[in-house]
Amino acid sequence: MNGAISCRALLFDLDGTLVDSAQDLWRTLNHLLAAKGLERVPLERVRHLVGHGARALLARGVHGEKAVPPSHDPEFETDVQQFLAYYQDHLTDHTRPFPGVPETLRALAGQGFSMAVVTNKIESFSRTILEQLGLAELFPVVVGGDTLPWRKPDPQPLLHALEQLGVPPGEGVMIGDSETDFQAARNARLPVILCSWGYNRGEDVGALHPDHVVDRFGQLPGFLYLSRETRITSS
Repeated sequence: MNGAISCRALLFDLDGTLVDSAQDLWRTLNHLLAAKGLERVPLERVRHLVGHGARALLARGVHGEKAVPPSHDPEFETDVQQFLAYYQDHLTDHTRPFPGVPETLRALAGQGFSMAVVTNKIESFSRTILEQLGLAELFPVVVGGDTLPWRKPDPQPLLHALEQLGVPPGEGVMIGDSETDFQAARNARLPVILCSWGYNRGEDVGALHPDHVVDRFGQLPGFLYLSRETRITSS
């Protein structure tokens, strides 16, 4: 592990990092499976499927963990729309921040860090969740899975978030819970901190060799220090 990371911007994953959303996703998936006459899936399975967006979650929930979303399949597209319509009405029925998240985020904001959410969840859903949980004011930038043509692990969502914050790429750090977050950070040439409690398929995130692993959200400030302000300027 390296020492504390000098940075100005903190890019957070949402599901499995800031919020525990698995139960609402699980209930939505099982609602759709029941309507199709299919066997329901257990909650722990859904925890291992979250992170690649609704289409991937639905494909894996119906066809198995290695399934990929089919293309040009009208029935699947109908299922996706039904999934999203139901989930939109139940975004925060059971979704809550993980312990220590609100107070730690506010402490980091008070120290002067700029913060953004970079997630593969639909942007509008992500913003609604943040608003309903009282966290929206902390994130002037939210990059969702539909914000750009690219999604994590592509580096573009991370680089776009930094650009929107007005922070150079070398001044950011990614904080997530999965291999997808790790790969996105490395592809963007950013440091990465991984949370051990997230939706990581039961794997040891330390085996990915991130810059740091945290076991409690409140540990995060100990691995960060605010660098001197450097803003992007147009030539």
